[in-house]
Order: sequence, then C-alpha cells, then structure tokens
Amino acid sequence: MGNTIHPTAILEGNIELGTGNKIGPYVVMRGNIRIGDNNVIGSAAQFKNNLSIGNENRIYSGASIGAVGEMGLKGDRLVEEGKVVIGNQVTIREFVCIHSPVYTLETAIQDQVYLMNKSYVAHDCVIGQGSVLSAGVLLGGRVVLEEGVTIGMGTTVHQRCHIGAYAMIGMQTPVNRDILPFATVAGSPARIIGFNRIGAERNAYEESWMQEMEAFFKKDVLMGGSSDNPMMLLLHQFLLTHPEALVRVRSAVD
Repeated sequence: MGNTIHPTAILEGNIELGTGNKIGPYVVMRGNIRIGDNNVIGSAAQFKNNLSIGNENRIYSGASIGAVGEMGLKGDRLVEEGKVVIGNQVTIREFVCIHSPVYTLETAIQDQVYLMNKSYVAHDCVIGQGSVLSAGVLLGGRVVLEEGVTIGMGTTVHQRCHIGAYAMIGMQTPVNRDILPFATVAGSPARIIGFNRIGAERNAYEESWMQEMEAFFKKDVLMGGSSDNPMMLLLHQFLLTHPEALVRVRSAVD
C-alpha cells in the first residue's frame, strides 16, 4: 500500500517514507526525516531538521516537531547529529511543540505516549513509554519522564527534573524537584499526597504489594525500610540516584 500525500504538502530534503502514511494539506517537512508505516499527519503540521518517526502514530493539525531548541540569550543551536525520535502508536494532538536536542543526541518520545493539545516538550527531554501529558503541560529542557507517568493540565516541570515511573502529577502543579516512582503529587508548592494506585494497577502489581505502598506513602517523610516488593525496590533505587527527590508528604495542616 502506498502513501497518500496531499498536493499542497511540501517535502524538501532527505525524506524517507514507509507505506500506508496519510499526509494532510499544508504539511511541511524540511530536513533529514524518516517516517515509518501507517502514520496519519494532520493539516499544517511542521517537521524540521533531523527526525525519526515510527509506525501507527497520529499527529494532529498544527503540531511542530524538530525545531531548534530554545536557549534564550545563550543562543539557539542545533546538534548536527541530534534528532527527535518518536516511537510507535504515539498520539500528538493539536499545536504540540517538540524541540530538537541541544546537549545530547536525542529528544525522545517513546511508544504509546499521548501528548494532549498545546503541550510543550523542550530540548533533550525523554518521555517514557505510556506516559500522558495533559493539555498545556510545559516541560523544561532535559526533563526525563520514566514509563507510565501522567501529568495534569497546565503543570510546569522545571528543567532537568526526573519523574519516576507511574508517578501522577496533579493539574497546575509547579514541579521543581525529582519525583518518586508511584507518587501522587499536587499543590503549590508541590507535595506528595499519596500512592498512585491506578498506575500500579495498570502494571498488574499484586494487591499486597500495593497495600504496602499505600502504607508507605502515608508516612510523613519517605525514608528507610526494606522489602522484596518490586515497587519498593524501584523507589529505593530511584532515591540512590536522585537523593534530592521530593520526599515530604503533605500533612493535614499543609
């Protein structure tokens, strides 16, 4: 099966297409761009510089992918070999902006990620498999989301923050610290308000393990302890590599 390309679309440079792609009106592709199979690209989407897109993705109208990373007074710049890499079965809604890397070789969007409208992924970010950015979420440069993270509407995440697997961030929460796996975080300033049971259930963890995690996240300060619970082991490993992570739980008087 061939590709369907609207006659108003502009494809310039080294463009490599698989099969079964549908490219809408006024789409612009300029650069070194590889696109896999069975992708649907909406009208007026923009693709620039170095870009690799997998299979079965849905990219909606007005999305902008691959522009030079914003650096302000430092001066915008593009890594010659750097690129934006998008996996498979990713949904990128209207007016999402994803920038090219500045410090590393990739800005990466892994499989089955959902980016809602007007969300922003800055240079050098990594968005883990199955993560969701709600409408208007803003990620600063070099932010890392591990798999299964959910971020609520209007949330801002400071540059270089690392958010652990299956964490959930409430809407309009300013995040300026690393966030533990499986934590539910909300408020301004951000506070841990509990265990993200929904995220754990999606990963089919045992009920006894989830009950242990719920008890753990009710502590005032999350420290110490040992367990063969794989979620707890993941959390402890995260603290070893991110010792400045947010560990204070919101109390009843906060």
